[in-house]
Amino acid sequence: MLALIRAYEGSPEFARFAPATVDATVRYLAPLLDMAAIPVANVKRKHLMLIRDALAEIRGHGAATQFCRRTSALFSWAVDRQWIDNSPAVRLNRGLDSGELPTWTMEQAQKAILDLPEPYRRAVVLALHTGQRRGDLCRLRWSSCTDGRIVVTQQKTKRTVSIPIVPELAFEIEAWRRDTKGLTVLQTERGIPWQPQYLSASLPRELAKIGLPVGLNIHGLRKLAAVRLAEAGCSIHEIAAITGHKTLAMVQHYTTAASQRTLSDAAVLKLRTGKDLQTAKNE
Repeated sequence: MLALIRAYEGSPEFARFAPATVDATVRYLAPLLDMAAIPVANVKRKHLMLIRDALAEIRGHGAATQFCRRTSALFSWAVDRQWIDNSPAVRLNRGLDSGELPTWTMEQAQKAILDLPEPYRRAVVLALHTGQRRGDLCRLRWSSCTDGRIVVTQQKTKRTVSIPIVPELAFEIEAWRRDTKGLTVLQTERGIPWQPQYLSASLPRELAKIGLPVGLNIHGLRKLAAVRLAEAGCSIHEIAAITGHKTLAMVQHYTTAASQRTLSDAAVLKLRTGKDLQTAKNE
């Protein structure tokens, strides 16, 4: 198994992954290293199911689903390269929840902003107001925050987005500048730039300390940012201009419920206004 994993990581297919995908793949394949010395052909579905179920219980269905996806890709690659004849990881995620990372509520975000230690609080504030991915937030430099805008070249999409800094965020950034000596906006307690994976691992622990649910992470704040824009009446294209999503389908997925609420409110307002006008005419 160790030889298979190392061969996969050295393959042309793996080399095409974005840095964030590489990081996620390495992390979610790590449990397989417990079987490092086992021949690939001896790995059975029941072995993978045991790992999957343990992850679902300890870290939630989202983590378990990610393990299933990365493991399925690994064994599919192994079949293509004739390491094995059949994959033991087909439909490995059957029976799990969708595994979608939860969207924060504004109440949860406000509590985090009030109660978290400053290094984590900054990450929440910045994610909420920009809707960017954790890697781009961690790499953001002060030089990118000028003239009332934040300019980000996204690592995943290579797309550059220019985001207006709203007054609430401008107030925060001004205070942060006075208290920071490093090049990056986000830094750990020791004053060094956050590593994305370390922020993802540390934030849930800090959230649990202040009574917020397990499962909340930076990506859920990205989704909340999109939802807030949708509730403000922004179009999908306008939201994507902020979040930098490459495809509009994902923005639509994030904001469907918010769009429905906005449209239904508008529909009832029109209905109410129409009735009021009719009543006024009759009078």
